Amino acid sequence: MTEGFALWITGLPAAGKTAVAEAIMRRLDEWYGMRVEHLESDTLRKALTPEPTYSIKEREWFYSVMIFMGQMLTRNGVNVIFDATGNKRAHRDKARGSIAKFMEVYIRCPLETCMARDPKGIYRMAQLGKAATVPGIQDVYEEPQSPDIIIDSDRITPTEGAEHVIARMKEKGWV
Repeated sequence: MTEGFALWITGLPAAGKTAVAEAIMRRLDEWYGMRVEHLESDTLRKALTPEPTYSIKEREWFYSVMIFMGQMLTRNGVNVIFDATGNKRAHRDKARGSIAKFMEVYIRCPLETCMARDPKGIYRMAQLGKAATVPGIQDVYEEPQSPDIIIDSDRITPTEGAEHVIARMKEKGWV
């Protein structure tokens, strides 16, 4: 059995991670008939922490569980996209160190643009004091030091970003 690959789509909240992840999955399915398991953090939180506190302790636990899931899936031939802010480099580095076919995709977007997009109202809640650990506002977002690819989501479309990622995957022989 061939080991699956894992892409970690990281960036600030509202940077465009999910839009790029969905575009990648669509293209891989259309062009290669390739299926990918989408480990989207908001969806996983609903199952794992139905009333999330977003505390540092809870985030550490959550990302450890998400990485463990990715390890199990890829080890069993399932391709995975981690669609999660993963605001600490240590989380992403742990995944990189434990999954053989791993690629970190940084969705770079200015904080002001993310705040203007804010589809879930995360930044607004932070400004109103109703959220205390929003990455980029009250908690640090540690940018990747050497991501495999950078997508500037304020300059290109999610589809164009997906095509850049798939081109890199081709270079690696994953597709």
